[in-house]
Amino acid sequence: MKKVFFISIFLMLICFISVSNAIVTNSSEYSNVKVYVFYNEESEVYKQEKEWLSEKVNARKEYINTNENSELYNKIKDVLKIKKDNLPIIVVGSTYFIGFDEKIQSNIEEAVKAYENAEKYGDIVDKVRNNEDVKDIIKQNEEIYKQPNTSNVFLNVIFVIIALFIIIFILKIVLEKKLNNTKK
Repeated sequence: MKKVFFISIFLMLICFISVSNAIVTNSSEYSNVKVYVFYNEESEVYKQEKEWLSEKVNARKEYINTNENSELYNKIKDVLKIKKDNLPIIVVGSTYFIGFDEKIQSNIEEAVKAYENAEKYGDIVDKVRNNEDVKDIIKQNEEIYKQPNTSNVFLNVIFVIIALFIIIFILKIVLEKKLNNTKK
């Protein structure tokens, strides 16, 4: 009986490690997503945001000083139809966020995950920087951002299925032992 218990613990650990590795691989430095932060150095909010981004967001980052890159900043505002001049402005795909608070933090994380799981992701800032047309990319990115993130759901389903197989296996062994003991 102890042997069965240890085998089941061992199998559950293997399942846990496999699922954990899959989750870490999905959110690692291999991300194709790039987060752009348009800022000016005087902003205290920018300093908080930069610290938060470096600690919490696993994506490539580029910080663009609007005083030094006003042309790119103005082009991005035109393309994304940003009316406000508030900074910082964070751009992920075709999604932008103005300012910085807990809700924006959550939205940035959602945007990075949405674009990270997409097969085709358009980097608007890069395209605008290279004077490329972005109308189709904006539409494509909007569809990506609207879609629900299913990667974690998929991993959870796999984990539940594996756990069920382990439980069934353990029950089968326990029942066989009881049947063998009752026959004797």
